Parts: sequence; structure tokens; C-alpha cells
Amino acid sequence: MPGYKRPTLKRGEYKNFELGRHSAVIKKVKLAKTTTDKDKFTIIVKGKEGESGIYNLVFGTDFSETNLNYILASIEDNGYEIPMLDFDYNEPTAKFLEGKSVYIRVTLTDWGEEEKPGVTEFLNEEEFEAEE
Repeated sequence: MPGYKRPTLKRGEYKNFELGRHSAVIKKVKLAKTTTDKDKFTIIVKGKEGESGIYNLVFGTDFSETNLNYILASIEDNGYEIPMLDFDYNEPTAKFLEGKSVYIRVTLTDWGEEEKPGVTEFLNEEEFEAEE
């Protein structure tokens, strides 16, 4: 465990990412269901300054494979080797994603009655570095 650092946020308090692109780490991947009973990964990412964000990767859509491949490309561009796995909605995929560094884009997203910053994309290194 790293050295002691006194908590600055109140227990249960949440610090959003600022809008833009960020380096982050996938802290947790939960296997879950959407309200329409589709499989999804709820991916929790953490930033260097204590920020948190959530990305839901829904399976069974036209973009599922593409979105998962962008996550894997982001992981690969952060120096990890991508193993020969059956990357799909399964526990081995979820476990592989956890703990990996990634590049993300944060934009305003709808949260009921208001808009809040949310993780909307995983970026490859070229996309991450190309943006100002």
C-alpha cells in the first residue's frame, strides 16, 4: 500500500472528471443487465486526481464489438499485451480489463433531469495525443 494520504472527499462524495480527454485506470468491471435485459459491463474508471467515472458497454448492439475493440486498443497503447481470449460478455474479459490504464473522453451526458460529465469513449493513443 502506498504511503498515507488523508482523504479530502467526504465519505460517499464523488469527484467527476473535467470535460476532455484523460488518462485513467479501469478499477472495476461489473457484469450487469440493462433495463431492457441486455448484457452490459459497468466499467468504473479512476483518474490521477481522485476522479471517478462510469462507462456502460452494452452487448448485443451494432457497436458492441467496435466499442470493446477501442477499449482493448486503449489498453494496448498503454503498454499491455492483449492475450488470446474470447473477448465477450464473460468473467475472463471483465477480469482482464480491471487494473488496466486507458485513455478516455469525457463529455456532458444526460442523467435524468440534468447533464453531468460522463465517460463517453475510450481513445487510442493517436486520438488521445491528437487532441488539444
